[in-house]
Amino acid sequence: MICPVCKTVALQNEDLLQNLVAKSCKQCHGRWIPSYQYWQWLDKHGDILPEKPKEEAISLPVEDTGAGKLCPECGHFLTHRKVGHSMDFSLDRCSNCGGIWFDRNEWEVLLSRNLHDEVHFVFSSPWQKQVREEENTQIYESRIEKILGPEDYGKLKDMATWIKSHPNKSTIVSYILDSKV
Repeated sequence: MICPVCKTVALQNEDLLQNLVAKSCKQCHGRWIPSYQYWQWLDKHGDILPEKPKEEAISLPVEDTGAGKLCPECGHFLTHRKVGHSMDFSLDRCSNCGGIWFDRNEWEVLLSRNLHDEVHFVFSSPWQKQVREEENTQIYESRIEKILGPEDYGKLKDMATWIKSHPNKSTIVSYILDSKV
């Protein structure tokens, strides 16, 4: 099996976790997890662990090599999907055999957030919908901050937080909307 990034380096077995064997590239440090290996491990692993916040994650540079890779197992193109959850990289999966390619440090970052046992969801429509919603929210928030400036945007965020947690938030919102200011 040849590395889909380096294209000349043979992948070697590596024990990632108990009962989970990957094929690793010693040159680019990418990893291939065959579909059957992942599902066997997931079955033995048991319950999905709760996601940890990004503040608890390890900080490693991720080298997302982009799209355009071929599956090292069956030669089909790998699909490229964003992970989201405040992580700025994508994973690659073969739509034919189901194997997953992790570029350098992607596995470690997912492991530190307890998302390593949810990798199969990354390629699902609901997960990708959530990723798009996160991106749209971030774009919207950035636009508002650009219009108002950082100081006023901060005040607005504080006010929104206060309103959301207030027991009479509907009255407050009605007053603001009906106000003749």
